[in-house]
Amino acid sequence: MKLALACAVLALPLSITPALAQASRTPAGQGQALLLETAGKWQAFSSQQGRSKICYALSKAETRVPANLKDVDGLLFVSSRPAEGVRNEISFVMNFDLKEDVEHQAIIGNERFALVAKGQNMWLKNPAEEGRMLDALRRGSGLEIKGTSKRGNATSDKYSLAGLNQTVKRAEDACK
Repeated sequence: MKLALACAVLALPLSITPALAQASRTPAGQGQALLLETAGKWQAFSSQQGRSKICYALSKAETRVPANLKDVDGLLFVSSRPAEGVRNEISFVMNFDLKEDVEHQAIIGNERFALVAKGQNMWLKNPAEEGRMLDALRRGSGLEIKGTSKRGNATSDKYSLAGLNQTVKRAEDACK
């Protein structure tokens, strides 16, 4: 289900940067994403296809290491899908293949969260920690994602959390 969401969300037009805006790949029948709000480094969107509505806050990684991955953007989503009973699911799209048999990490201040990978996507290893992680994101100023590429290379993406509170709330409100 989470992999399907990542694929569906990536198919929606993104306008957080001009480069991402050009990455619009909306398939036939897919609802067009509606920009709800921009705050800091974050944007809130909603999209509807039939009775299924998706609302999400999105941000792009500000920095990425190693430098040879600079041409592909890391993305962080906080998504709600009311028809599936999903609220504020945290996911990452790295846009390169990840090693799937290792534990990756999200670091917010002194808090660490274990992540698992499938293809180019990551989620919390323990979904029950999503509330705790969202609280840490709301209180924090930055987030670092440490991962391992499929080739075994260590990677690091850093995100600003400026604007997260406002855009997550806007996405929550749109999917009530």
